[in-house]
Amino acid sequence: MVSKVSRWRFGLVCVAAVTACGGHTLQPFDAPTGTGGGTTATTTGGSGMPTIAGSAGLAGVGGMGADTSKPRGGSANDLSHPWKSSGCGLPLPAEQVPTIPGSRTSYTEWEVEATGTTLGTNESSKAGPRQFFVRVPADYDVDRPYRVVYIGQGCGGMRNANKATYALFDEAQRGTEQTVYVAVSVPDNAANPGCYDQNSGSQSQEWEAFDLMHTFVESHYCVDNNRIYIAGFSTGGSLANMWGCYFGGIPSPPLDMPDVAAGLKLRKFSPFWAIRGTANVASLLPNNQPVPCNGPAAHLYVHDALDPSQVNNSPVPALNLALQTNGCAGNYEDGPKQPWAPAEQIPGFAGGICQEYTGCPADIAKNYPLVFCTTSGLGRFDQAASAIPAFTRFFELMDPKP
Repeated sequence: MVSKVSRWRFGLVCVAAVTACGGHTLQPFDAPTGTGGGTTATTTGGSGMPTIAGSAGLAGVGGMGADTSKPRGGSANDLSHPWKSSGCGLPLPAEQVPTIPGSRTSYTEWEVEATGTTLGTNESSKAGPRQFFVRVPADYDVDRPYRVVYIGQGCGGMRNANKATYALFDEAQRGTEQTVYVAVSVPDNAANPGCYDQNSGSQSQEWEAFDLMHTFVESHYCVDNNRIYIAGFSTGGSLANMWGCYFGGIPSPPLDMPDVAAGLKLRKFSPFWAIRGTANVASLLPNNQPVPCNGPAAHLYVHDALDPSQVNNSPVPALNLALQTNGCAGNYEDGPKQPWAPAEQIPGFAGGICQEYTGCPADIAKNYPLVFCTTSGLGRFDQAASAIPAFTRFFELMDPKP
């Protein structure tokens, strides 16, 4: 039987989407308790609300209304060094669950309060709490800026991203614990039931979702704002393609069309934080993706040639868009490429299955590699045994070098 406990959600208090969020509140609500996975922030007694030690509000570095005047080492223009988040040096939130290596129970549940703001007309039906989970290394160092990886799930399974996403933390599967992981649940509303809001184009709630989530993550955890990634399977992979395009690079002309139409010179959401790269399996590029992309990003695509759902719409369009955005020569078919060397050490990916595109400007190729892997005979399958080590190795390639 599912019991109920008093839970607390993290809510943003904003007058409007473009107004600075100068503080935060913790609001009580009742919700059923699951039987496993992460835990939510709860009180431990007394009548007071839990507080987050060291929090100075939500004005971060790159979100809506953020304060960009406080340097923290590194910058968005220097990818060779870490760019410390505003959460560096602060203790972990008191509610953070202790980490057990290799265990999904080490995720802590959070919620941000979405306003329904989109790139187009605001939609009140898309307002409300949005769930996500955060997991940190067992030996978390408050002064070390960790790589941060957002992870998207496949369709189905509401409010359980902690159980439904790739176990990239599992070192037994050649993942790594030395990362801050953010498992992103699908929305609670009916925009695209059981899946991410990938079909709404500029009206998608996913643009605001990243802005809100990363504003919270970067202000409460020590992460490297130059190493923000997203990985996913199926609809989670399509979310990666969406975010990797809109949140790619630091916007410079040409800006995406919805933001240009609104008279903006920087993107509306997360104007100063960028997605460094994506990795996904069985993804699609939404037909109404806002374009052009706002800057370059690294991408690793995994596609099975016999996936029945991708016969006419595979991640090939996403790769072609990435090649164009990154200023690379050619397309999926004729772009210069070579076997991706790390794949030879990854089960299921050896033998030239993964190809790295080489016709890109040298600085772009160094900071934003593009890799496409084509398996055959697996159908629609998350390929976790290969994807987890491949995603981990791909992200490691972009670690700062001493």
